[in-house]
Amino acid sequence: MNPERPERPERPERPERPSWFTRNRALVLSASAGAVLVGGALATVLLGVWGTPPSASASASATPLPTATASPTPAPTATPQPTPTPNPFDRDMLNSRYTVLVIGEDSDLRREGLGKTTRTDTMMVVSLSPRQKQVTMLSIPRDTVDIPLANGYVFPEKMNGIAGTYGYDGLADAVGAMLAIDVDAYIKVDMDNFVQLVDAVGGVRVTNTEWLYDEHLGLSLAPGTYKLDGATALDYVRSRYTTSDYARAARQQQVLLALVRRYLNPTTDWDLDQILLMLDSLQTNIDLADMVTLMEMGRRTKKAEVTTMVLSPPRFALDWGDRGDGRGWVIIPNLAEMRAYAASVMGD
Repeated sequence: MNPERPERPERPERPERPSWFTRNRALVLSASAGAVLVGGALATVLLGVWGTPPSASASASATPLPTATASPTPAPTATPQPTPTPNPFDRDMLNSRYTVLVIGEDSDLRREGLGKTTRTDTMMVVSLSPRQKQVTMLSIPRDTVDIPLANGYVFPEKMNGIAGTYGYDGLADAVGAMLAIDVDAYIKVDMDNFVQLVDAVGGVRVTNTEWLYDEHLGLSLAPGTYKLDGATALDYVRSRYTTSDYARAARQQQVLLALVRRYLNPTTDWDLDQILLMLDSLQTNIDLADMVTLMEMGRRTKKAEVTTMVLSPPRFALDWGDRGDGRGWVIIPNLAEMRAYAASVMGD
């Protein structure tokens, strides 16, 4: 019999510290308002073109002209023209591929309090192509080693340690060099923020295909379809002891897709203001000037074809296992195969 799920310790309160969204709250809200105004302006234009009753012009023609008099005819007044609505979208960006590295860090307040080292155990490339109606998601295993860096050097240790040395920008650059792609930006979240993002939309629905039993996490989940709250969704994407790192990477892709669809669903009730305030550990280098265009890209790819892949052995590795060189269990990447696959699913 599986043991009952242990009670979770209460999460400690975070110290006051402004999040990326909080620091830029006015600009983000302006971007959101801009998207609403664009929709309103478009509706006004459509009403102006198609909203006039068909009989209006005929009625005007039937009105008798006034009789001419000796009074001087005033000069006609020019009809004021409406000011064109500025286009808030970056057209070049809309017609191009946009690629983000989603970074999940194995940190939360409890681990921070214990002084534990944090690693970027989740590294997922998410690439949008609105023009081709295509979304691609590629997960890179954390144990991948010998990573070519953008500066020409090779990082010999495991990939989840790159950010600790070169920062998140350096990790994004390394992923770009490794796959021979352009990575436009990164987004980093920790485990607390992940739980909050899921709970903010009332949970996510997933179909679990294999039995998950993880005594380390207190997780016992039979195959089936479930609606997961934030805490359970976190265990679902972290569990690996009865499956593998690669299986959990696939579940991470599954949950991220479900989460994005919840946020894009117009019937989902979520509070933007609340989310802006709670994501206090989120970090990103996305340019705020691109926010409105990114929202439009998300709208255009809402029903896009989605390609998912975990870049795992045997296809994407030359060797894997404990090679006795002090690095533990590692994956030697097959860079040629990785790059060829990335080009096949992300080449425009």
